[in-house]
Amino acid sequence: GTLTHIVALLTDRGMPLKEAVSTLSGVGVALILGRVLSGWCLDRVNGVGVAIVFFLMPMIGIALLASNLRGAAPFIGAVLCGIGVGAEVDLMAFFVGRYFGLRAYGRIYGVMFAAFALANGIGPSIAGWSFDRFHSYRPAFAIFEAMLALTCLLLAPLGHYPYPARKQAAETPMQTASV
Repeated sequence: GTLTHIVALLTDRGMPLKEAVSTLSGVGVALILGRVLSGWCLDRVNGVGVAIVFFLMPMIGIALLASNLRGAAPFIGAVLCGIGVGAEVDLMAFFVGRYFGLRAYGRIYGVMFAAFALANGIGPSIAGWSFDRFHSYRPAFAIFEAMLALTCLLLAPLGHYPYPARKQAAETPMQTASV
């Protein structure tokens, strides 16, 4: 819900429309960066730590947006939110495969993605309601930050993957020679 309202949030605080829209463009680039960077990290480091870092980024971003700071803070906050949002779907797919395996992957991922889509549909409404009711996005931001903190707390105790990635077979001399 934070990113849907980003232009309204920033212009309401006095940021020129052109600058607010440029911030939203930065979010688009950050989404792509979040997707690529999270995948790269998941290939190299334990996924739990990666996920927690990528969920802490939007927590920091939301705090920056809620702070009313000027200068680069709104842009940095929005970009941190974008990086986190970009990583969410990749993290979800990765964790379903590693913790539930492939036997029911489609069903489990489908249910999780439906919940994700529902939350993404409700989030902007919560932010809009917050602004209409309290003339501030801060109550909605507090809810979003609490949900992100809960996510980190639920991820932290996850242990080793029950379904680790399969090791690739070593190349045979024939495969090496054909390269």
